[in-house]
Amino acid sequence: MMKRILNILLLLAVAVNLCSCSEADDLGDIVPDGNAYVIDYGTLYIADGIADRYIIRDDGIALLVASDFGGLSIANPPIVSGNRVLINYHVLGDLDPTQVPESCKAGYAIQLNAVLAIPCQQIIIGQEPTRECSPVAVSSIHIGKAHLDLRLDYKSLTNQKHKFELYCPDPDAQVLNLYLIHIGDDDKNDNGAMISSHRISFDTTPLRSDEPRKIALHWVDITGTKRVHYGEYNTWP
Repeated sequence: MMKRILNILLLLAVAVNLCSCSEADDLGDIVPDGNAYVIDYGTLYIADGIADRYIIRDDGIALLVASDFGGLSIANPPIVSGNRVLINYHVLGDLDPTQVPESCKAGYAIQLNAVLAIPCQQIIIGQEPTRECSPVAVSSIHIGKAHLDLRLDYKSLTNQKHKFELYCPDPDAQVLNLYLIHIGDDDKNDNGAMISSHRISFDTTPLRSDEPRKIALHWVDITGTKRVHYGEYNTWP
C-alpha cells in the first residue's frame, strides 16, 4: 500500500512540474535523499497551542513533520509559521483524520530531508509597473493555489541589491496580466557575474476566485527580449 502511495505521489509531482514550469527545474539546491523522495512547494503551518509542525501542500494535503528527521531543523535557520518553503521528503504513512488540520482534506507523516525557505512578497494590485524590467532569466515557474513561485537567474555588475516586484494592474480582467519587474543594474551584455537559482514567491491570495483563472506572466529576458508565459491559476476547496 505504501509503495502504491509513493508511486502516486511521485507521478503527481511530475505532473505538476510539467504543467506549471516553463522549463525543467532540476532543483539543484535541494539534494535528493534515497530513491523514493518527493519534492514539493508548500506553506509552513504550526497548529495553535501545540508543537505540531505541518507543511501544507498547494493541493490541500497536510504533511506532518516527524520529530526525528536526520538532524535537519525547520527552526535553524528560523522558518516561522506562514513561510513559503520548498521541501524534499519521504512519506512515512497516512495521518489519522483527527491529526489533519480542518482546512486540509488529507495528510501524511513525513521525514523531512531538506528544506529551503523562499522569500515571499505581496503582489501589487491595481497599479501599472512604475519602471521597466531589468533583464532576468525565469528558469522555473510554479503556480500554486495562493502563490506564484519563481526561480530566477540574472547578471550583476556591482554589489547593488537586486529587487523584484509583481504587478497585476487589472485584477478583474478575463486574463490576469502579471508583470515581473526586476530592479537591478540593467546589464544586457556578457559582462558581470551570473547570479543563479535565486528563488522568490509572491502571495497571490487577492486573485483567488471560485473558478480557475488564466494568467499571463510578462518579463524581459536576459537578452533584453520581452517574454510572456501563459498558465492557469487554480484553487482547491
